[in-house]
Amino acid sequence: MTPGANTLLLVDDDDFALELLVGQLADMGWHHVISATSGTQALMLLKQNSARIAAIISDLSMPDMDGLVLMRHLNQFGFTGGVILVTGLQDDILKSAGGLAQAHGLDMLGCLRKPCDPAQLQQLLTRLELPSASSNPTHIDRVLTAVHLEAALAANEFLPWYQPKVDVQTGTTLGVEALARWPQADGSLIGPGVFVPAIEAAELADALFFSMARQVAADLADWRSQGIFITAAINLSMETALNLAMPEQLTKIVAAAGLCPADFVIEVTESQLMFDRAMAMESLTRLSLMGFALSIDDFGTGYSSLVQLIDLPFSELKIDGSFVRRAGHEKKAQSVLKIAILLGQSLGLQVTAEGVETAEQLDFVRSSGGHVVQGYYFAKPMPKAACTPWLGQNSTPLGLT
Repeated sequence: MTPGANTLLLVDDDDFALELLVGQLADMGWHHVISATSGTQALMLLKQNSARIAAIISDLSMPDMDGLVLMRHLNQFGFTGGVILVTGLQDDILKSAGGLAQAHGLDMLGCLRKPCDPAQLQQLLTRLELPSASSNPTHIDRVLTAVHLEAALAANEFLPWYQPKVDVQTGTTLGVEALARWPQADGSLIGPGVFVPAIEAAELADALFFSMARQVAADLADWRSQGIFITAAINLSMETALNLAMPEQLTKIVAAAGLCPADFVIEVTESQLMFDRAMAMESLTRLSLMGFALSIDDFGTGYSSLVQLIDLPFSELKIDGSFVRRAGHEKKAQSVLKIAILLGQSLGLQVTAEGVETAEQLDFVRSSGGHVVQGYYFAKPMPKAACTPWLGQNSTPLGLT
């Protein structure tokens, strides 16, 4: 990869697939993304931006120039960045395509089936430097070692940043979602798209979860002492969900802070629920039994959404932001968003629309019956020092019209 490259090039003739990928990558910290709807356009963009492109994520089946021909051209161009192939075709074709890319001498990061699983996509991108991270590759390699990660966890270097969840009917702030961030000494941030897969590879996922839980519990207790009464959501990885002792450990952390399980929402990404289903169901059901609220995150991007809603005691459904963004200009996306809101409400769930960034998106969610939103329109994720005054000013209705 060219030093300093910070841009991803997406190639797919399916506009919906491109939109979904852009949203997933933005959540991982990749904000420099360009898209091509054909292989020919991709090559043109590559020539114009060759020094900036860190990796290419390409579909295989495209009418203009399929992904196999595109790889041949990448080899002839001398492209040194990473390559990720995606397809909805059968696995043997995907496997053969991966072998062809390696035969061309390309830096093959991996192959994924469509729709891309966010956790798997993060894993493939871990070797690439995030734009928000330090620009020194040696620094990245050093801090991502197991020894350094363990020391950073012990020193509480991984901090919760908070993004508010707002009731659009009353304008009140109902809660916050805690998102892990890793500030560096030079003022930069290493994004979760880089450090989370490294932590999981070092078998430190439990340590990160409990570190975040302790800090969030302390912050929530401090807010309570200031008269700010909200819930806090914490993301639970499947690695930690499979730790059957986790529910008791989390309950002890909550009790030590003088709080109760009902003050917390445990968010689980929909696509992760397919792995080791029986053990995950045991942990999640026990969390619900103990009083924690469960939330199904990124709803609509996985393979078995309805099965999860039937089988597990969720109390919140979070609609993936890609549907919110597309609803502003696509009637099909508008229909999907309305149906998802209606489905969640008919099941007695709180429905939260993620990724609300504009007044138009907010109006559409509200007119579709949505009550709770989360997104840049109200606030970006922020550290506690910034979130505390924000909550103090917005704990009463915001005067929405």
